[in-house]
Formats: sequence, structure tokens, C-alpha cells
Amino acid sequence: MDFNKKALGEEELKWFLEKMKLVEAFSILSDDELKELLSHMRGFEFKAGITLVNQGEAANLFFIVQTGEVEVLVQKFLFKKKKVAILKSGDFFGESVLVSNPKRSATVITKTDTTCFVLLKPSFQTLLNQVPLFKKLIKTTYSKRKAELKKV
Repeated sequence: MDFNKKALGEEELKWFLEKMKLVEAFSILSDDELKELLSHMRGFEFKAGITLVNQGEAANLFFIVQTGEVEVLVQKFLFKKKKVAILKSGDFFGESVLVSNPKRSATVITKTDTTCFVLLKPSFQTLLNQVPLFKKLIKTTYSKRKAELKKV
């Protein structure tokens, strides 16, 4: 995979706190909880056209898009993939493998050069267990997305 690790500094912290307060699931977290979450994340820069995750693969990563755009595709038939979403700055993906499903439910490809915050499953699950309302909101997001994928 063509990517570069990116150092997370004050600029990233400011962006993270501002953007996550606008995301329903994350808006209930305190600044301290968001800072703790960010401390477990790593920043990565990806070139356009890179496949970040593949449908059906086992995974343990959660992504938040900082800059750029990613395309979400679902394979419905043997050779047919359908675009189901474009995610932009502040959007996230990967929650399904973290709250219930051990397999990826979609393929995600960078449409443009993209920077993401990436979190490993164990760190994410710790926060889910510490903040029950956060866990409920993430599961709600997962359920909505799962229902949308079934319509495709």
C-alpha cells in the first residue's frame, strides 16, 4: 500500500476536536475523551486510487477521514461493484468490524490524495466500554449503514 505515516500535532488536535464535535456519535465525548482517543490514533497519508479496505476481509482498523475523499463500494454480484457513498473530511468508516462484524462489509478506495486518522480495534473498544452512550451511538450508525447496504 502506498502511504506515509504522518505526525499528529497541535493542528491535527484542533481539527479533530472541532470536527468530532459535529459528528453525532463523537459529539457526546468530552475534550479529554477525544484527546485520549486521538492519542491512540496514527495519521496516514494515502495517494489517490489506494484500496484502504476490501469487502470480506478480516480487519481491526477504524478510519476518520481528515482530508480528501474516499469511495465506498459494495460487491453485489461476482464482478459488479456498486458505489454506495463518498466520504469526506470528518466522515468515518470501519465501525462495523469494531462493534460486531468480524468482516468488512464494503471496499473503500481513495478518490483523491487522502489523510486519515487510524485507530486499532482494542483502543476503540476500550472507549466504547468506558462510555456507554458513545457505544450506543456507534452501534446506531452501524445499524443504519448496514440497512443502507442491504438496499443496494
